[in-house]
Amino acid sequence: MSTYLISDIHGALEPFMILLSEIGFDPSSGKDELYLLGDYADWGSHSIETIGYVMDLDQSPHVHCLIGNHDLMFLQSITEDRDMRFPDLVWYEMNKGYKTWDDYEKLSDNNKKAISEWLRSLSFSIDIEANGRLYMAAHAYPYFGNRGKLGQIYTKNEAVWHRAGFDEDPFVHYHGKKKYSALIIGHTPTSYFHYCRAGRAIDGPNTVFFGRKIIAIDCGAKALEYPEFGRECDNARLAALRLEDEKCFYMR
Repeated sequence: MSTYLISDIHGALEPFMILLSEIGFDPSSGKDELYLLGDYADWGSHSIETIGYVMDLDQSPHVHCLIGNHDLMFLQSITEDRDMRFPDLVWYEMNKGYKTWDDYEKLSDNNKKAISEWLRSLSFSIDIEANGRLYMAAHAYPYFGNRGKLGQIYTKNEAVWHRAGFDEDPFVHYHGKKKYSALIIGHTPTSYFHYCRAGRAIDGPNTVFFGRKIIAIDCGAKALEYPEFGRECDNARLAALRLEDEKCFYMR
């Protein structure tokens, strides 16, 4: 059995489907586990379709979906007590939420309700065991359920928004019994981590970043449809990490 992790699909449905084929993941086979670390929509043109596809995948007990900051912004826009014609403008404009919202508005009430309920069901973190090691996966930072003093640092907001440092120990304030080998995250494009460690920009396509206590797997797929972004678009890829041997798979 293999354990795969993918994050920050951002509406890149075709690359995502091809990547799943590349790693040979079949949710019905039961031989592999797939963890998706959030940010399924926004930026890409097929955002609502991507959410629908992931929702279908998530019916399998071998697929585990977490929530990201874009998913949370979307959820807040469709559930808060506001005129439904006016979603949160920071999400809608700056974070390319219109790629999701405009197609969401065309859905039936039943489909809208299904999306809302699914987003509400998503977890903020999950533990994963592989090769005798314990990992935590989250969109951006650890979350322990806000138990006691941990809630002052490891909050739901931090779990989807925090920008971890490339050499940071994200568990430094956790004093529980579990011994985590690393935190696996998306959220921040890996070019940032490589730049911080090297002290300079790294030429070539984005790659998965392996730090001391952090493994970052967002290889910038949100920029795939934006050639005006120059190098950011040229280097953008969607990544899958196989945890057992740390092999990485990439797709544009």
